[in-house]
Amino acid sequence: MLQIREIQTREYENVKYNEVIKAVIFSLQDEGFTITQASSELGLVTAIKDIEEVNKWTRFWVGAQGSYQTIRRLEANVTIKEIGEKIKVRISLVAKGISNTGGVLWSRPIQDAESYQKLFFHIDKALFLEKEKI
Repeated sequence: MLQIREIQTREYENVKYNEVIKAVIFSLQDEGFTITQASSELGLVTAIKDIEEVNKWTRFWVGAQGSYQTIRRLEANVTIKEIGEKIKVRISLVAKGISNTGGVLWSRPIQDAESYQKLFFHIDKALFLEKEKI
């Protein structure tokens, strides 16, 4: 549990709280996420990214009457917390299988370090560009 938390968390120094929130939002959008909630007061940003996964044969065999997975959804919950001179960002990613009727078929946390590194790379880049006024 502690190892995944380390992968999900990064601390930033010499940046402003609002700059970090903006960088998180821009980074998620750059990765194809749709922002569903953003609150600077709560330090929370939530977003979803839907990837259509309709198997034509499944649709054929199950037909309109059955329930089957049509979408793989990634959900991102990002908390931003000011701790003294540092700003701590924690990203939590969850993958879900969504059926043609809108129900959740399965849900599992993403524990792949590469997924988190990719998002933090974009956040780092956005903060650098903001700092350099590019």
